[in-house]
Amino acid sequence: MTIKADWIEATDKDICLCCGQTVLARRDACLTPEKAERDLALFEALGYTRESLLTKHRAQIDYQLPGFAEWLVAQ
Repeated sequence: MTIKADWIEATDKDICLCCGQTVLARRDACLTPEKAERDLALFEALGYTRESLLTKHRAQIDYQLPGFAEWLVAQ
């Protein structure tokens, strides 16, 4: 069973993809492949698709998870 979060429709880069709260600071830490895999699993469990992350939510992941979009494209 997949649960779709209410905030999946929000595309403001300052709205967290996981919890819907305002992101106060951009993450600058290096994204490891292991972290990227965990993030993808979390997003999929929340109802996001690879396609939606790379299109509709691309600005959000570029802001909130630097390097994640590049990793996702390479997979």
